Parts: sequence; structure tokens; C-alpha cells
Amino acid sequence: MKTLGLLALWLATLVIAFAGGWSVMYRVSYVLLLLITISWVWTLVSIRTLTVERRNRAQRAQVGGFFEEWVAVDNISYLPKAWVEMRSESNLVDHAVRRGFFLGPKSRRTWMLRTECTSRGKFHLGDIAIATGDPFGLFQRQARFGSETTILIYPRTVDFVTPGRIPGQLPGGVQQSGHVPFVTPTVAGVRDYQPSDSYNRIHWPTTARTGRLMVKEFELDPFADIWVVIDLDRQVHVGRGPESTEEYAVTVAASLARHFLVQNRSVGLLSQKELLHPDRGSRQLTKVLEWLAVAQGDRWETLGETLTAESLRISRLATVVIVTPSLATDWVVAAHQLTLRGVSVMVALVESATFGSGLSSITTVGSLAAANIPTYLVKRGEPLEGLLTQPSIAAVTAPHARQAVPR
Repeated sequence: MKTLGLLALWLATLVIAFAGGWSVMYRVSYVLLLLITISWVWTLVSIRTLTVERRNRAQRAQVGGFFEEWVAVDNISYLPKAWVEMRSESNLVDHAVRRGFFLGPKSRRTWMLRTECTSRGKFHLGDIAIATGDPFGLFQRQARFGSETTILIYPRTVDFVTPGRIPGQLPGGVQQSGHVPFVTPTVAGVRDYQPSDSYNRIHWPTTARTGRLMVKEFELDPFADIWVVIDLDRQVHVGRGPESTEEYAVTVAASLARHFLVQNRSVGLLSQKELLHPDRGSRQLTKVLEWLAVAQGDRWETLGETLTAESLRISRLATVVIVTPSLATDWVVAAHQLTLRGVSVMVALVESATFGSGLSSITTVGSLAAANIPTYLVKRGEPLEGLLTQPSIAAVTAPHARQAVPR
């Protein structure tokens, strides 16, 4: 519209010059035409001689941390840019920026964009749009510099304050003694090579140091698997954003997995229709955090149905940690059935009443106590670091307690 207005003004001055024979109007029309031409060429050259460079230190961050991106805008010509406007279009919360600046000949402007991560999930950095024009503001052009970079924000984790081993919390498996002829995650030591040993058991650093073939000896893992079960049933979660039962449940599940993996335990993750097989080490922690970063409480299957369907997958003497805000009793029955098979079960119950649901958890807590299942209550606004210090609801040991479990 602005261009059409300028052309209309130039035509008007030209018509007046022809009609009235005024030499001044001829000069005005020539100057106006020259101004329009120079401004248009200036704008066209300016936008074509701008480049954008961007780098990010990592494509992973965590809630509570910061994501940093370095952005540089270069003028590769000797033509100064009277004004430049930069606008980023990332869907990462608070990472979108808009800046205006002057850019001289053969010059560069750089910024370090540092954004606090407040929400977990997968985000796209998006395009950067650069706009510039002539010094008179008659014309404006825009260029887009695309980016397909994806940023994954891990959920927040906390360091639990625990007084060592808590009775009944995570007894794990039984200690196994003696070496086994097959490979396990637990290396007991090294010994001299025997003709029946496979080559993949050779420990090369010791072989090089001693000058003779040495092989690794293995023993059974003295600890059973730990399954962290997170309830993603859409019907049981309340609240929105960081102050929701879903976010608290994800934070607790991620923190529990990290807590046990740091102890070199074998940890698996289970939810409705999805599972991550037990493993140990930093790679497993990365898988857990990546899985929970995009987990959403949008499933229709209940926790009770999940525990029943996956019960055969959980081996005897394993430990199951259930994280849920559900107040239903069907999953309590399923958890109780697991304990009858020798599985150790503990529950981190996210109290939905503290998130505004208006529903009391006293019945569910009572059922868990009757089932002899230690329960840790998670309440909105309370620090999670002391969650595992001691069960909020201790297990009931009375002989009649098991009979009180709803069926």
C-alpha cells in the first residue's frame, strides 16, 4: 500500500507538471522518482546482504535450568543498514525475542539468548525473521532463516534426603554368591584364561599388564529390578501447568528413577500401553528422562488395568514403585496381588485434594495400609526432597489387616 501511494504521488506531480507546464513540478517529480528508485534498490540489496548464524550449546535441558542460544546477524556488504528488526518464532516459552538495531558496513551484531526452562517437552527453535529497509522508511522487506532444531526439556528431578536403607522400602532381591558361567552386569573379578572361555570375556587391560590371557568372572546381580509405574490416566489428573498432579507425578517418577540408577540399580519404567525395560547406568537415565519429557496424561486405560495386564512381566522379588493420584481401589487390589507373589510394592500417592479436586484420599490410604503397602504422600507445595524419609502411612502388620483389602 505504501508503494502504491508513492507511485500515485509521483504520477500526480507528473500530471501537474504536464498540465501546468511548471518546471518546478518537473524537478519534484524527477527527485521523487529518483528517491523511490534508490530506496527500493537500497532495500533489495540490504535484505540480500544480511545473514544469520545461530548455535546452541546443547539440544537437551532440564526444567529449572537454562537453555542458551547464540545468534549473530551479519551485514556482508558495505551498504549500512539504517534499521534492522530481528524476530524469533520459537515455541519454547519465553525464548521468542524481538530486537531492533543499526548495522554498519561489514559489521556483526551478536546476542546470547538465555532462557529459563519452565516446562518439559519437545520444542522447536523455529525460524528467525529479519526485516530491513531504506533509511527513509519507504520500503521494507523481510527474509526468513529457517531452523529445524528440536530442543528436549527434561522434567525436573530432586535429590531425596534418605537416612540410608529404610525397612520395607526397597528390599530388592536376595544376595547370590558364587560365580556363574554366563555374562551378567556384575563383574566379580578376573582369573586366568581357560580353553573353554569365550573370547568376549577376555579383560584386555589386565592381559596387557600381566602378559597372559585373563578373563572376567561374573556373578548374579544381588538386586532385583525396580519398576517405576507412573499413572497417565487422563481421568485421574487435575490441575494445569506446573501445579498439576501430572507434573508432580512426572517429577516424582523421574526423581525416583534417577535416585535408584545412581545407586547402580536396574530400573524400568511402566505406564499405560508403554514400557521401558529395566537397565542400569547413565544411558538408562537418559532414556527415562527422554520418555518422561514428552509423557502426557492422556490415556484412557486405568492403572488397575495396567497393573493386571503387566503383572506377569514383573518378576518375583522385584520392587514396584507406583506413582499415581488415583483414588480408585481396583489398582490397590492389583498391587496387593503383586505382594502376594513376593513383589515388594510401595506407593507415592499424589493427593489430588491438595490440587483442588475436592476428593479425599482417606479410603485409598486405608486400603493401602490394610494391604501392608508403604505409602508416601505427595502434597502440592510441599518439598519433595524429604519424600522417602519415612512412609507417611506405615504398613499394617496385624494378622487381620490383609482381610480388609477391598476385593
